[in-house]
Amino acid sequence: MVNVEKQNSGVFVKGNPNGGAVVMLHSSLSSSSQWRTLETKLADEFLTINIDLLGYGSAPQVENPESYSLNTEYKRIMNVIANVIADRPFHLVGHSLGGANALKIAVQNPNRLLSLNMYEPVAFHLLEQGTIAREEVDDFAKVVASSSDEQAARYFTDTWNRKGFFDNLPVKIRQLMMSDINKVNLDFIGLISEKYTLDVCAKISCPVLLMHGSHSPQISGEVIKRLLSVLPNVTECEILAGHMAPISHAEEVADIIFNTLTIK
Repeated sequence: MVNVEKQNSGVFVKGNPNGGAVVMLHSSLSSSSQWRTLETKLADEFLTINIDLLGYGSAPQVENPESYSLNTEYKRIMNVIANVIADRPFHLVGHSLGGANALKIAVQNPNRLLSLNMYEPVAFHLLEQGTIAREEVDDFAKVVASSSDEQAARYFTDTWNRKGFFDNLPVKIRQLMMSDINKVNLDFIGLISEKYTLDVCAKISCPVLLMHGSHSPQISGEVIKRLLSVLPNVTECEILAGHMAPISHAEEVADIIFNTLTIK
């Protein structure tokens, strides 16, 4: 069993070194810790590579915010993967922002993935300009960017959870979220500025598990609809939960992903 935690870089490698590699990417205002339940469940059969995205957990901050894009995340993630498993193929798991990063990795490496497992990837650039859904996303990003850190953190977390969620959190957690709002704004910039088109996603030939919640915001559902229309080898899974199910329903989501990965 491997248990390597590189605290300064936000990279956590655990599990069976002879098993298939599973790369895990978390959501905005979160960290690799959201995947601990899944990490534990996979430990006997898989090698897990659980990564804090830039600016979250114990990962480095973004060095050049003015030039930030998802390519910034992509290069670091792929470098981490290369350092751990060289050029071996791997399974990929992502939630929300992590799902959007996972989708980008799949688009750019369609022949290397063993599977792609996403819970509501917020690949907002796939929402066409001029549509109501895209306008809602752009308006949402503007509100977060123009508000105080506290107001932005409240608006962001309440939208993706439920009204009043932020104010019911412990003070320490609220403060941590407020301190991470600048990275949330960069996340939106990266998500909206992506250039690949929906038709390119049709080149992802590996099995795709596309999970979503029955109580999630409509804007994440719009991305799901578009992906379901083009992915050639996709399985849809709806959970009686919201956008943050990988955290609020961690055991259920972990079971679904585990069962998908262990199907022979």
